[in-house]
Amino acid sequence: MKHIFSAKLLTICLLMVLYITAEAQNVETKIQSVTVYRKGAMVERTGTINLKKGSNTLYLNNLSTELDPNTLRIGINNKNAKILSVKHEIVVATDENFQKMSIADDKRIAIIKDSLAYLKAKLSVINEEEKLIQSNRSIRNPQHGVTTAELKAMSEFYKKELSDIANRKININKKIVKYNSEFLTLTQKKHNSQSNLQHKDSRVKLIIESDNALSSVPVSLSYLIFSASWEPFYEIRVDKTNQPLDLVYGAHIKQYSTEDWNSVKLNVSTGDPSIGNDAPEFLSMYLPPVRRNTNTKKWAPPTSNLIYGIVTDEDYEPLIGASIVEKGTNNYAIADLNGKFQMTMENTNHELVVSFIGYLSKTVAPYENMQVALQEDQTNLDEVVVVGYGTQRKADLTGSIVTVQGETKRKGKYNEPEKIIPLELSDTQTATEFKFDIPYTIPSDDNVYDVSMLTYHIDADYRYVSQPRQSSNVFLIANILDLSRYPLLKGNAYVYFDNVYQGECEIAPNFVVDTFAISVGKDNGISINRQAVKEFTSKKIIGTTYKVTKCFEITVKNNKNESVNLAVDDQYPLPKYSDIKVELTDNGGAQVDTEKGKLSWMLKLDPQEKKVLRFSYEVKYPKSYSFSVE
Repeated sequence: MKHIFSAKLLTICLLMVLYITAEAQNVETKIQSVTVYRKGAMVERTGTINLKKGSNTLYLNNLSTELDPNTLRIGINNKNAKILSVKHEIVVATDENFQKMSIADDKRIAIIKDSLAYLKAKLSVINEEEKLIQSNRSIRNPQHGVTTAELKAMSEFYKKELSDIANRKININKKIVKYNSEFLTLTQKKHNSQSNLQHKDSRVKLIIESDNALSSVPVSLSYLIFSASWEPFYEIRVDKTNQPLDLVYGAHIKQYSTEDWNSVKLNVSTGDPSIGNDAPEFLSMYLPPVRRNTNTKKWAPPTSNLIYGIVTDEDYEPLIGASIVEKGTNNYAIADLNGKFQMTMENTNHELVVSFIGYLSKTVAPYENMQVALQEDQTNLDEVVVVGYGTQRKADLTGSIVTVQGETKRKGKYNEPEKIIPLELSDTQTATEFKFDIPYTIPSDDNVYDVSMLTYHIDADYRYVSQPRQSSNVFLIANILDLSRYPLLKGNAYVYFDNVYQGECEIAPNFVVDTFAISVGKDNGISINRQAVKEFTSKKIIGTTYKVTKCFEITVKNNKNESVNLAVDDQYPLPKYSDIKVELTDNGGAQVDTEKGKLSWMLKLDPQEKKVLRFSYEVKYPKSYSFSVE
């Protein structure tokens, strides 16, 4: 009786499990928008759910396996439903379609193996048959009793038999080759599809209590991933020196979040999200600050790739937002509101670089329970401002700077940028955000996808420069006033002059320097030539002293149909020792920098105008020296 009762109880339990499993609702959500940060991205999904009265178990499936569970945010747009539990899970799922295909392929592989075994056995029999016929081919001489007719008949027999054997062997070998090829294809396919048979599925399990039965209830889901990033790139285009230059602002975007962003609303932000969500702990404040005992023991190297610790200042106060980077990789962690961090290292032999704005960076080896104290950088204290998620140097900020006294506004006016694609440009307290009005697709393949966002038409002060002693080329320089008014980040710029690619330069906005100079490239419309004037160049020996006289002539011609301003820089040598005497005998009307030995001319050249510059100097030095004067 007891056994019957146990069996019934087991049956009831199984039915309950099946019922609960059947009641669980699988929900598919779709990515609506993605905000890509310099490192990381916020993914926002939406969907709808159906709820019965009472408790509901739901699974939001097919999410990124790279999501940070601590950043999950889920919302339900119905006051009659309440979320009771949220749990992120990584499960191994089997793809039924691939499984069916794999079973069919396995059956076909078994048939091919049997067929190959049969064909090889058949081929072996034919080979034995061939050997038997070959061994009986010795024919006796006609004088020993074999007539010509018998010999001919026997010859025809062997010819027919051997020809038949050869044809059968050819047909069998063709089949063997065909089956071997199919076998190789199927086994390779089976090997390649193993990752598809079982794959990781990232999902969120929700338990929701509903007061009523509800249908098509909107649900929203957002989370942060760190397997995405963007880097700025620029194009600088100059057509004519009497027109503004075009500065194209673009983004290199890549991601490997295991989910494709198909036709999503894309935002690009210059900010960096803070991942600390714990409320700060109240600590009493003492004067002077209490210093803890620094005689801490030396910790052993980590026994696994997971490390953790705390980052503090010299007074052992936590440094919120300090970064811990695994050297030589893109792997990093951010200290939370208590200065604590943890990260999984790619290689524990790598060193860690610990840094925080306003403090000197420190490179340390990883160990089990880390405590890293950073020293204050006294040289840069005045360059640190407070922003929404910590502190940051002014030179690193790209949005509006916020101070206690009020908002620091950008100076001056500048032309509104031309939108290459429909987007909205917005400034927050800590970042600039580009919001695209057209959908974008960024696959999860870790490849770089370029997005050109804005074109700024910037008034620039153009000037030509040359150093004829170093180069016979004339270079165009564009000076941009107050580059900090534009929301730019440090990045490479591709320079085009008159629609010809000139090379790369670096855009590095500096909030301290008023003028930013960009080398646009060579301009062949201005020719320059430097050569020695032989009749005024000589070398003499006067007693124990050499006397060298040098004279150079610089010829400049403007081949353009417009006037240009050209800065020409040349030089004369400076003596290292007191027994070497140098005298500039003719500066040719140049401005002279005696400390550098620099000669500078500022020329204005009309169209097709040519000018000649000449300067000379004299050098005296003892014969004991063996150098030559340029």
